[in-house]
Amino acid sequence: MPKVFASASLRPAWSVWLVTVIGLLCMASGALAAKSKDFPLFMGFTHAGVNHNLHYTGSSERVILIFRVYEIAHYAEASPTPFSPESLIDDGPAKAIAITFSRKLGRDQIRDELDRSLRKNAQPGWLEDAQGTISAFMASIDRDAQKGDQLIFYWLSGGRIFAEFNGEPAFTANDTAFAKLIWSIWFGKEPACDIDALLAQSIAQVD
Repeated sequence: MPKVFASASLRPAWSVWLVTVIGLLCMASGALAAKSKDFPLFMGFTHAGVNHNLHYTGSSERVILIFRVYEIAHYAEASPTPFSPESLIDDGPAKAIAITFSRKLGRDQIRDELDRSLRKNAQPGWLEDAQGTISAFMASIDRDAQKGDQLIFYWLSGGRIFAEFNGEPAFTANDTAFAKLIWSIWFGKEPACDIDALLAQSIAQVD
């Protein structure tokens, strides 16, 4: 179902869910690729009067030891060539990351892991440029994530980043460095999940 986003400031009651996903991303080694959830093949939304139709590129699962943490799917506007991890961390065509939590996660754990996860794949300058946005997230971590909760990030050209939590608008910013930090968690040099699985459908469609 298309979603309409309007400009809004950070909402503390919801912004914690954005941080939730970031904080888990690099908790420890041992991510396993798996697809146990059926994600939709298309995702549509409207922003500033423009319709965006995103295609499913693949999915994976974050597993630590024997514990399932979340399932993740990636979406992007159609491309004439296969996506690469590097191209997805660049500002460009609209894309989205959909996350469904598989277990409850405490806010203290999220706070502890957030700083490390943002730095793990950061390129020079990103952290400094995005410090204001990062600080706002850190200050608003005030609750736990519950099993079954869903968080979706959207990244539009120009560094516009939006998020929904359980279908409700949660956050909006214009911060290319922050958007790159978010996407690099899964598409950087040390990804939290299997990059090949997240891009498997994209490559198959182009071929």
